[in-house]
Amino acid sequence: MNIQYNIESLLDENPHLNLDVNQYNINVTANYGEIIGSEATITRYKQFKGDGLPAHLYFHIPLCTYVCHFCNYVKKKASNKEEELDNWMNLLLRESSYYLNNFSWIKNALIQSLYFGGGTASILGVKRLKAILDHVKENYKIDKHCEITLEGNPDNFLGNEVVEAKLAGFNRFSLGVQSFQSEVNSFAGRGHDKEMSLAAIKKIKEAKSVFNVDMMFGLPYQTCQTVENDIKLLTDLEVPTITIYRLRNADREKMEIGNKAAWNVSKVKEKMINEGLFPSLRETYRMRDAAVNVLITNGYVPSPCGWWNAPHTYAEGNIPQVSKNKWENYDTMIAYGPGAYGWLSGLSADVVQTHNEKDINVYQIKMENIEDAPPLASGRVLSGTQAVATALGFAFKANQKIKLSRFKTIYGVDLITDEPYKGAILEMIDKDFLEYNFFEGTIKPTYKGEAMHEEIISIYIHDKMGKFNFDLCKKI
Repeated sequence: MNIQYNIESLLDENPHLNLDVNQYNINVTANYGEIIGSEATITRYKQFKGDGLPAHLYFHIPLCTYVCHFCNYVKKKASNKEEELDNWMNLLLRESSYYLNNFSWIKNALIQSLYFGGGTASILGVKRLKAILDHVKENYKIDKHCEITLEGNPDNFLGNEVVEAKLAGFNRFSLGVQSFQSEVNSFAGRGHDKEMSLAAIKKIKEAKSVFNVDMMFGLPYQTCQTVENDIKLLTDLEVPTITIYRLRNADREKMEIGNKAAWNVSKVKEKMINEGLFPSLRETYRMRDAAVNVLITNGYVPSPCGWWNAPHTYAEGNIPQVSKNKWENYDTMIAYGPGAYGWLSGLSADVVQTHNEKDINVYQIKMENIEDAPPLASGRVLSGTQAVATALGFAFKANQKIKLSRFKTIYGVDLITDEPYKGAILEMIDKDFLEYNFFEGTIKPTYKGEAMHEEIISIYIHDKMGKFNFDLCKKI
């Protein structure tokens, strides 16, 4: 079976969805709403009623053995000295303890998914990761089926790390391969090669653990054929989840949710453009089509968008629990570490996004005086159309059936009959980005909607429904 569309035709039919690589930085988290300071955000934390409600817990480790040239997340190159690694373990433990001691509801929130990301989370080593995990188990209310994910690169999983991490309590792994091409990885500053990637995949498979492999398309020196070959290799290896990401080269630092990447630097970017190193928009999406054809042919389904799972990999909806909590259900996300952002959602019609200090040095300074205040930088209060649009954007990203009754119960709106939702929803249905089931009372992204999900979320949901300025989202 092959896909019944190609993205080039979608781009021709929808010129407003054409976003160049240097403009492409769609973020599902809202960049609108009333900005509040750290003290006001702390007050919201104290007032939040999260007792007994499902939640996702996230620890951000901002350390990397090497810094990829395309990476615009909060991170720095680690010295790998024991004292530095111990220090970051202690900082995260201290931040978590502050929240537990000052916001009583956190102890009673039901943690259904736990994610250690970065940076490169696995750089801490299993001993330190286990100390954090033991702290969580002792102080939080953990669901008996809690999904606990450890993120790392191939060079982090070449020894006994996976087996030891499983013994410590991790039950899911996320492996950042990005490409099997040496030329691609070398140019991007990656510290591994094809053989290391295959060895790490073998280690995780031998441990009989669920895992995903992250792959990118639209990188310099990639072609449709090399991307297709990479994905074919993964399906032949029966990797349970294969995630495919388009290169984003817009400046997340300007969006206040990341750091500037090497390729964001103006002189570097101009040089790469002049040398034709970035694949064109059309060529980039031909790469995606090639990858998706392989995935569909081998029975993989996207759940959430961009995360392609082999049949029966996960339970209800064949979607990872982290994605069910963060996106499908839009449960509260408690996030620790520099640059980490989460949200207080629950069953309220108003949502508060929380943003930690993204400057690593400022974060560390604030952590020295955490008794006075946590390392929060700001928050965003979302209400009305903004809250609805954010929740719907996450639900679209999850790529599961979206129950219209949920939005009526929590937000008091009917997405099919009430504006500004009706017009955008009907247009998405007309363009075959959404399918509407009247009898079930649900809407769900189609394969075309999944293919262009980030552009659709930004333009149709955040812009048309959330009623904010699209240029503000991109901040280009």
